[in-house]
Amino acid sequence: MNYKVETENFLKDLERVAQVRVEVANYLEQMAETIELAELEGKISSGGLGLNSHLEDMKAVENNLRQGVFRFLVLENMKQDKSTFLNALLGENLLSSNINSCTAVLTILRYGKEKKVTVYFNDDTKSEQLDFQQFIQTYTLDPSEAKQLEQDDRQAFPNVSYAVVEYPLPLLEKGIEIIDSPGLNEPEARLEGTGFPEFLGSLNTFLTKERAIAQLRQARTIACQAYTRTHEAIERRIPLLAQDVDRLKRKINSVEPEFKKLTGIRDRFQQEIRSMRDIQAKGIADSFRNYILNLGNTFETDFPRDRLDLKLFDFLSKNKRDAFNAALKKAFEQYINDKLSNWTLSAEKNLNTAFNQLTVSATRYGESYSQITDEITEKITEQKVVANPNSTAEDDKTPTWTKWAMGLFSLTRGNLAEVAIAGAGFDWKNSLFNYVAVIGIGNIISAAARIFLEPTGLALIGLGVGFVQADRARQELVEMTEKELIKHLPQLASEQWLAVYNGVKEYFDAYEREVTKRIDDDITSRKSELDNLVKQKETFEINRDAEVQRLQKLNGEVAIKSQQIERIFQKLSSASA
Repeated sequence: MNYKVETENFLKDLERVAQVRVEVANYLEQMAETIELAELEGKISSGGLGLNSHLEDMKAVENNLRQGVFRFLVLENMKQDKSTFLNALLGENLLSSNINSCTAVLTILRYGKEKKVTVYFNDDTKSEQLDFQQFIQTYTLDPSEAKQLEQDDRQAFPNVSYAVVEYPLPLLEKGIEIIDSPGLNEPEARLEGTGFPEFLGSLNTFLTKERAIAQLRQARTIACQAYTRTHEAIERRIPLLAQDVDRLKRKINSVEPEFKKLTGIRDRFQQEIRSMRDIQAKGIADSFRNYILNLGNTFETDFPRDRLDLKLFDFLSKNKRDAFNAALKKAFEQYINDKLSNWTLSAEKNLNTAFNQLTVSATRYGESYSQITDEITEKITEQKVVANPNSTAEDDKTPTWTKWAMGLFSLTRGNLAEVAIAGAGFDWKNSLFNYVAVIGIGNIISAAARIFLEPTGLALIGLGVGFVQADRARQELVEMTEKELIKHLPQLASEQWLAVYNGVKEYFDAYEREVTKRIDDDITSRKSELDNLVKQKETFEINRDAEVQRLQKLNGEVAIKSQQIERIFQKLSSASA
């Protein structure tokens, strides 16, 4: 099979999607500029329409479309040579000729106009720039040396954080970054049997179809929301232009009860989030504690004893004991990682259920919210609210904050997931559970080291084994370790309960803060929309005909941009079906 042709086709698909992303980003930028300019013009005409709250989201999505980077990590334990695999993906023999396969530091490959390597350190050492040859000479190891370091569980360059390789390759230019983990590779091998064609096909489908559609859906949602809000504000503004100030003030006062109802919806939804937070934080923390306490019941069968390369009297020799200590620590760390990964599956299921319930609530509250805003419009304009004839399926009357709370798109600030349309919701696992797992593993590993890895403890274990074969030695070790673990599990479970509880609680708190802020912003913008008109009328006589013309032009321009984004989205969706 011609892997170069496959890679070239992949690049063509990426280029096509990149062009679409730029096109949509341009429309979003033009849409935002149109709204921003209209709000400025409103200061010298009938007043702003309260649309500025949409600009931040539009600019964030636009920036993501222009600069979004997809990163994937290549781990060392591949069945075939990692360098050959990556070179086929990159379309050039970069790794075999420029980066030794035994590079001993984490390496990030990204696009750069000039070929260079920058090494970053995890201490106060200033980053250094190298050429490829210098990098190879300094940060690569002989395979036998690297193998020994791996066995000893030691790092070759402990003060190095990572290296960034910049290279002018087409794949990297399309926003792809490759994180190459340090490790040993087998000698150069052919790609037959590696699953490269299947991998490339799956990656192509994900990047040029699934991910692309998700990103454009986010842009489409933002654009539709901005247009709907603009259209509604203009439909309210035009009938009010001819009314005198006193009558307008009376109408605004008359809808104060409706605005109180909006804040009431906010308060009820806020309280529901808090109640869900308290239930889930305690429930998940309790499940973690119970899970940890139960580890002793399954330790003997779950602990990876086959990883312990024991030989007779090794643990009685100080020099060999160090290697044994490292092997035991590594095996225990793997065990804890595996167990916590299993726990997160059930905990994540509980969280997903909780946020699905909040999604249902957000939908319900959003419907009530929209009914009240329609009542405000009808009382102010004395006209029945009618559906927008130019609306699309996505362009409904759901409030912007409801769309966000339902998980259709996320934002760039706060502790929530990074900007990435999730389709069915936020990527809670990448935020919450990584935090919980890191905290949990770190403390448990530290405690385990104190319990199991002290020389005295190992000597006692060794004396208890005596003259027996390795299998029996492993059995004795596991049994002794299990007894020590069971003694300390209550303390470990108690220490970590609070960390898990606070982690879950903060996640719901962050969600609540964002939802509350968005509801408040919407209410404030709706009030300012009316207050701005009153202020302008009190200041000068508004040219009604000119203002109607300006507002209708604004409505048309925003509608066109929204429709253009909709057409691009539908076209890409059809092509990907």
